[in-house]
Amino acid sequence: MRRWLVALGGFMGWLLWTLHVRRKVIMGNLRLAFPDWTEEARREVGKRTFVNVGRMASEFLLVTKLSPADLDRMFVYDEEGKAAILGVLAEKKPVVVCTAHFGNFENLAAVHNLQGYPIAMVVRRMGGGWFAKFWNQGRSKAGLEVLEVTRGETLKAAQRALRDGKVLGYVIDQNMPSHRAIFPTFFGVPAATAPTPAYLAMRSGATVFFMLDVPLPDGRHHIVIEGPIAPPDTGDREADVLAFLQGLNDRLERWIRLHPDRWYWLHRRWKTRPPADGGRRRTRRIDPPRSAE
Repeated sequence: MRRWLVALGGFMGWLLWTLHVRRKVIMGNLRLAFPDWTEEARREVGKRTFVNVGRMASEFLLVTKLSPADLDRMFVYDEEGKAAILGVLAEKKPVVVCTAHFGNFENLAAVHNLQGYPIAMVVRRMGGGWFAKFWNQGRSKAGLEVLEVTRGETLKAAQRALRDGKVLGYVIDQNMPSHRAIFPTFFGVPAATAPTPAYLAMRSGATVFFMLDVPLPDGRHHIVIEGPIAPPDTGDREADVLAFLQGLNDRLERWIRLHPDRWYWLHRRWKTRPPADGGRRRTRRIDPPRSAE
């Protein structure tokens, strides 16, 4: 049954691609990120992206039907990263897990919540339509605490969740309004990014990890865990925040280049442009610390 529903989700994704749903956005994003690719290569990744999103949606809606043994078999961890994050949790320290619209990121939170780790997710409001209600019901069935925030609420909601002992899941690749954003580069282009993970590490003493779900050909999922990742402390707070988010963006870009069809090219990541006056200062590109690799 599960295999059939996942296949159906993939077919629905292919159908949406065939009907040109958001194809203009996808192709524009791929041209920006991979200017040296052929149009044929971009179209192939665009199509596979939709197929993978359809499969992801089916998997997420079925995850609560899985037994603990099924969950153990389905998810393969980086052991060093897993040991690091479990060690921080054992010490009752606040933890922020930075992830992205990559692989089955919804399952990434749901599965760990089902395994006994209380997860709170910071998400943008999806609106009041039937799909938003349907999707949030799936999150609720998995036991997730969903922090739907509006302008100015994010940091307070995140700090409250950490004080309550929740592991905070934060999606770093969501476009932001320019007045609240910093602009690290992503595929060489400034991308409006929320500074919240850096603020949480600096103000709340939270330990930050980078985590992704990478689907495997056999149906299992490789859970990538990198960290802990600490923000730099040079005395220039603005530059340190930007450098920290640049490092997270670089990590994500590296994984997208390895698996380009696993990122969600259908959302407008580069929609917000930097202010005409340059806005916040920019720093040089920061490579991930070797100790976190």
